[in-house]
Amino acid sequence: NKIDMTSSENVIGYIPGSARPDEAIIYTAHWDHLGRDESLSGDQIYNGAVDNASGVAGLLEIAQAYKALRTPPKRSVLFLAVTAEEQGLLGSQYYAAHPTLAPGKIAANINLDGGAIWGRMRDLVYIGYGKSSLDAVVEEVAAFQQRTVTPDQFPDRGYFYRSDQFNFAKIGVPALYLDGGTDIIGQPAGWGEEQINRFTDVDYHQPSDELTDSWNFDGMVQDAQANFLVGLRIANTDAMPTWNAGDEFEAARLESLQQLKAATP
Repeated sequence: NKIDMTSSENVIGYIPGSARPDEAIIYTAHWDHLGRDESLSGDQIYNGAVDNASGVAGLLEIAQAYKALRTPPKRSVLFLAVTAEEQGLLGSQYYAAHPTLAPGKIAANINLDGGAIWGRMRDLVYIGYGKSSLDAVVEEVAAFQQRTVTPDQFPDRGYFYRSDQFNFAKIGVPALYLDGGTDIIGQPAGWGEEQINRFTDVDYHQPSDELTDSWNFDGMVQDAQANFLVGLRIANTDAMPTWNAGDEFEAARLESLQQLKAATP
């Protein structure tokens, strides 16, 4: 065995809130991938175009949309590009252990991890559906987009616990991850699921995860707009989001709120 010690960085952007700047929502996307494997013949570079250059692109576009608003939302908005997700969610783990504001002041985490590259969708897949009060916000935005909210279509893969929203949930922050849908407009039933399974089997964590002429960006735009609108509603609502009663992360949220209360003079 060989151990290499390296350092890497999280990158954060910040838009102060207009009414509650001490509270925030946090958008996350991981900017790392797997690097290069010189033992491979041919293409040796793990480009990570879907996973997760597409998520970082969405993060940047959403940040620009917030910056273009005439008035910032009531709560602050943080845009956090985290490192070392592929090595075990290490960047978001570090941030969760050293947050820039108290966990009880973080209204929600919205994570972007992989864009929808097959076209516009009738559905909106919500990883974490049924766990928190964020459900109502996502359902409202989906209805505005004339889409149907569906839960994780591949629950056996454990996506909620394999991306950066998990570390926010562990410190009590209600978190969600909106994934690309499977009901692709203009395609036959089952086509979208076939494409996702093919990507998972052939391109996921492989050098072949790269930008090609086959990409259809319409679904990525659709999902970026959904993530923006969900966050905007959370940033402007008076009540703080909550985990549903009995959820596995509810206790951590209640503890973080109690810590805030105890620290208030």
